[in-house]
Amino acid sequence: MNTASKLLTASAASVLLAGAAASSGSGAVQTVTKAHGGHGSHSVTPHDPQAKKFVKGVSVRDITEHQTELQRIASLNDDTREVFSNGYQESLDYVVDTLRDAGYRPELTQFNFPFWAETQPPVLNRVAPTPKTYVPGDAADSDQPTADFITMANSPTVELTNAPVFPVGGIVDPPTGGSASGCAEADYAGVSGKVALVQRGTCAFVTKWSLAQAAGATGVIIYNEGNTPARQNPIFVDNQPDPPATIAAVITSYTLGNELLQAYKSGQNPTVDFKVYGDFTDRFIPQVIAETRGGDPNHVVVVGAHLDSVTAGPGINDDGSGTATLLAQAEELASGHYKLRNKVRFAWWGAEENGLVGSTYYAHDLSQAEVDKIDVMLDYDMLASPNYVRFVYDGDGNAEPDNPAGPEGSGKVEQVFDDWFTAQGLESARVPFDGRSDYVGFTDRGIPAGGVFAGAEGVKTAEEAATYGGAAGSWYDPCYHQICDNLITVLTGVPPLDAEGLAPEGDDAAKHAAQRAMAGGALKGLKELAGAASYAVYYFGASKDPFSAKVHKARKEARKVGKAGPDFAWHGHGNRVRR
Repeated sequence: MNTASKLLTASAASVLLAGAAASSGSGAVQTVTKAHGGHGSHSVTPHDPQAKKFVKGVSVRDITEHQTELQRIASLNDDTREVFSNGYQESLDYVVDTLRDAGYRPELTQFNFPFWAETQPPVLNRVAPTPKTYVPGDAADSDQPTADFITMANSPTVELTNAPVFPVGGIVDPPTGGSASGCAEADYAGVSGKVALVQRGTCAFVTKWSLAQAAGATGVIIYNEGNTPARQNPIFVDNQPDPPATIAAVITSYTLGNELLQAYKSGQNPTVDFKVYGDFTDRFIPQVIAETRGGDPNHVVVVGAHLDSVTAGPGINDDGSGTATLLAQAEELASGHYKLRNKVRFAWWGAEENGLVGSTYYAHDLSQAEVDKIDVMLDYDMLASPNYVRFVYDGDGNAEPDNPAGPEGSGKVEQVFDDWFTAQGLESARVPFDGRSDYVGFTDRGIPAGGVFAGAEGVKTAEEAATYGGAAGSWYDPCYHQICDNLITVLTGVPPLDAEGLAPEGDDAAKHAAQRAMAGGALKGLKELAGAASYAVYYFGASKDPFSAKVHKARKEARKVGKAGPDFAWHGHGNRVRR
């Protein structure tokens, strides 16, 4: 069914919104996951009349009106708002027009998203022991028997002639499944100066690529595992290693890889001509920045959400919910009812789904003087998941032993969200800084950060369902990165039966039960998480120097030694890391 035909009428939406408002009122008081110390006398609290007024002014109705417009745009553009589509450009135009109507002077700032392409077909030919020419393919040949090998996206131009091939450790021959070939540094002993031959298996292709590069390999041939009919053909993978690749990588059929493996095992010392012609072309794309006219420009609160969706769907939760919430917050601040001490800078980032490209480019391009003026970065990505949890980023990193802490001051950001939920009698849970959203570029620069998050492809536990409602065993957002991440799912909270994350281990009866359990959850969660998101905007916008002297000292020390936030090996959640 065409997405446009699924849009609810205004009257139906009004009924749903009214129901959501009623259902998300005060309930049983729940124990807060984590307690913190109180605020100083100079700070805003959740009981501040102006803070409560601002939260109330950023209503679910206002947010969903913007989400409706984003759905309209997606429906007119093949159900997507991905960054290279007309849907993205029209979404950007809508944000700019809305801001101008509210009295802002939005700025279109460009970011560079280099485009990778092959300038000529790659070459992989066996030279010894017996010459053989293999057939190259491209993305169109992925998982097809029409090609023998396909270049991994983001490979540089490399030409190797008569290069020795070296099978790395961990190859399972004959294949039985679960190969850990090339997943550990020790697997690459002896590969320096040779082309690494690696079997597909349990870890990411980019992990194998990065480890081979670090070990001094001249190139990487990853061959399909061969243990099942589904793991025979070459596939196309578009993931970027970190640091960027300096050696080329291809993914081949099981047959090709096994031929090289058996030649090596029989002592025939196989060699290959291995040539890849990858090239990057600069490509500049706009994103939107808008600041409040008032507020101290030396104390800036950055509030961000990403404007793009994935190619597969309209992204009305991911991240239409964040985009729309920021628009409603900006409109409410422009009403003239609030006097903020600090400047609020709203940002609608581009190409988050391609690896946090826009936000990272923006943050990394800031001068140190500009960085020093930013007090905090608030990230709002996915606030309307149907099977939601009230997640708060673990700023101080102490919720679990392996959670990375954000830059000094991020624990304070966590506290502010926690204070709001506590005041509403609502429990919250912690989620680690995992490098999957737009805070990364800012934590890289040592800026305190945080946010709230309703959940994506994680599976809700029985304990979480008892606390938050919804369906245990289903994803927090059963429509994550799918066409059903649309307005109908947000307004009803009912994903379709074919949603990937709806009771994925269950039969149709289990799926129907899961639908019923999470019905209405998206709007209920949106009200609760948008409330916390808006309170934090007001708190940091209105508070006089909310961070302690310890935070200021830590930021100064970090500048001296070049230290910033945690180093994430993989940025973003647009292109899933392939294994």
